[in-house]
Amino acid sequence: MMYRKSMPRREVDLIPSELRAIEDHKYFLSQKEGREVSIEEAIVDFLINYEDDYLKRKQSEDVAQQNDEIMKYKWIESEREGRDIGEEAAAMEWVEKYGSIWRAERESLEKYGFLETELVVESREGAIIDMMKLADIAYKNQCELYIHKERMRYYNFMLFGRKEYLSVKSILCPKYLEAAKGERIEFIATGDGALSALPEVRRLINQKPVNSEK
Repeated sequence: MMYRKSMPRREVDLIPSELRAIEDHKYFLSQKEGREVSIEEAIVDFLINYEDDYLKRKQSEDVAQQNDEIMKYKWIESEREGRDIGEEAAAMEWVEKYGSIWRAERESLEKYGFLETELVVESREGAIIDMMKLADIAYKNQCELYIHKERMRYYNFMLFGRKEYLSVKSILCPKYLEAAKGERIEFIATGDGALSALPEVRRLINQKPVNSEK
C-alpha cells in the first residue's frame, strides 16, 4: 500500500483544484481498499506518487484554456475595431484586464464542488466544539468536512498558504476545540450530503450550553 510512506517534509499548501484531486484520489483508494482511507493517507500517496504528473497535466490544460480565452478576446476586439489587433496585443490586453479575474474564478472552491460557510460564536460563554459530533455529522451526511479556526495546533493542509484546515474525521483532531464569543469559524464541505451537513454544523456550534443562564 503505497500511501503508507512517510509524509514529505514540507508544508501541504494546496489550491482548490489540488484539494479536489486529493478528494477524488481518496475515493479511489477507499474503493480499492474496501475501507475509508483517511485524508492523511490520501495526501501522502497523492503527493508522493501523483502530484508531479497532475501538475504537469494541469499546467498544460491551463495554458490551452487561457490561449482559448485570449483568441476569443482577439476576435471580439478585432471585430469591434474593424482590424486584426494581433495575437501579441490581444494577449497583453487580456492578461492586464482579465487575467487575474480568470485565474481567481478558475481556482475557486465553488468551481471544484466545495461549499463554504462561516459562522461567529454567539454565546457569551463561547463554545466548546465537540469534534466527534462534527465527525458524526460528516459520516451521517456522507460528506467530507473541514474546519478552519485561528490558532489550531494541528491541521491537514493550508489553502493558498493562508488558512489551515483540519478534517473533522482526522486522527489529528483533538476531542474538543474551544472558541471565544465573537470568534469566526469556517467550514468547507464536499460530497453528496454537504448541503445538508452545514446547517447541522451551524446549529451544533451555536447551541446554548446546558449550564448557561436563561
